[in-house]
Amino acid sequence: MRKKRIITLISFIFCAALLSFVTWKQLFASTAPPRVSFVPVETTTQLLNNPYMGFVADARYDDAKQPLRLAHVNLRWSELEPTKGNYAFDEVERAFNLALWKQRDVKLILRVVLDYPQEEEHKDIPQWLYEEIGKKGTVYDNPYGKGFSPDYSNPLLIQYHKQLIQKIAERYNDDPSIAFVEIGSVGHWGEWHTYDGDVKKLVIPFPKHAITDQYVQPYIDYFTNKPLMMRRPHAIALAHGMGLFNDAFGEPNSTINGFLDWYSNGYTNWLTQEAEPAMPDFWTKAPSGGEFSSGSTLLSDANIEEALREAKLTHVSWMGPYAPTSEPVNGPMQSNIDRFLTTIGYRFVIAEESHEEELNAGDTLHVKLKVNNRGVAPFYFNWPLELGLTDEAGTLLTTISTKVDIRSWLPGYSEASAELPIPSDLMEGNYRITAAILNPGTGLPGIQLPIDGKRDDGRYTLGSLMVMNSNTTGNPK
Repeated sequence: MRKKRIITLISFIFCAALLSFVTWKQLFASTAPPRVSFVPVETTTQLLNNPYMGFVADARYDDAKQPLRLAHVNLRWSELEPTKGNYAFDEVERAFNLALWKQRDVKLILRVVLDYPQEEEHKDIPQWLYEEIGKKGTVYDNPYGKGFSPDYSNPLLIQYHKQLIQKIAERYNDDPSIAFVEIGSVGHWGEWHTYDGDVKKLVIPFPKHAITDQYVQPYIDYFTNKPLMMRRPHAIALAHGMGLFNDAFGEPNSTINGFLDWYSNGYTNWLTQEAEPAMPDFWTKAPSGGEFSSGSTLLSDANIEEALREAKLTHVSWMGPYAPTSEPVNGPMQSNIDRFLTTIGYRFVIAEESHEEELNAGDTLHVKLKVNNRGVAPFYFNWPLELGLTDEAGTLLTTISTKVDIRSWLPGYSEASAELPIPSDLMEGNYRITAAILNPGTGLPGIQLPIDGKRDDGRYTLGSLMVMNSNTTGNPK
């Protein structure tokens, strides 16, 4: 019996040793092939006119001299629905040059306005609505201008506003020419205040959350395909992951001690005395935008460093419509404009690309990218990263849209990995890897990178690969 046990034990040890040998042999045999790295040359000062960032023009005017990818539209209710139930979209679109901007691939930022101070007495809600709400509201004449602030608590106003937003969303929610929707509707300019320039002299009551949330909810319900933005942090903005916009950029007291402090730490709303939450990381998922303060010196030598500081701290992607868009190209302010525009938004640099040095035709290439976002914000749309392979003459032979989510490329370094199948019929020879970020609307490269190697088709050439194929010889096809 004892002899049997010894034989069994020896057999077990032998089998374990054999299995260990086989395992080590398999591991040795499956050792990954050598990899090579490619480091593109970065063009550090190159100004890129990329989508969804940069200066924003007033869409009513075609007088911008600086490059643009965004324009701003203030939709006044009185112009949109001059008679009850009849929406003048065609007329409004002509007034704001929508066909022109679409032709130039300039996307639009929409804001609905019920109260826009001007020099003359007027109303920005339709006359028929003014009559139906019993003319309830406040006619004002203050340092901002003259106008009419409606009683936002009026149930009819809330009801008709909901219908208005629904109609606007039916028109634009699926329109790719619309980039972002700012939730205006409430307050002077749709900027969520009704004071006359001095908070201590508030003369027009401002509604509390129970009322203002009823103006926000229709945007949430109907604009399901557009990033939404609010002027300041609110609980409803936090709950729905909205972006924010700052209308006083360039003024340290208003931006650093105001906008930045509000979303970083939360605050008590001076208009309603209600607590508003902090939204410190909102910009990682939804945009931070705004416009320069009318009192700022924009991007002059005296103000450029402050502008850059505020841009970095508040992670802005775009600035306007109050912005130096009409400054002449290569004029006195151009160097400062370039510094500002190469700072805001996203700026994706492929810092390194690596892959197997040599593969057989029919194998799978494993590409790794190290990306440095030198901007202050991510890209907010799910555009695909494409990898491709060219022959030595530059002919594109194969491409694949990867599953890499470029929205995760926050400022600083990120890594991405993807696989590119090598066609089994490739002839033996050297090939080059390409990369591009595609615009889903066109299927073509849509974002420029500040690196060398840009091809005529907008793709970027990266490292080289040796492909072996025992069934073919000669030059790559």
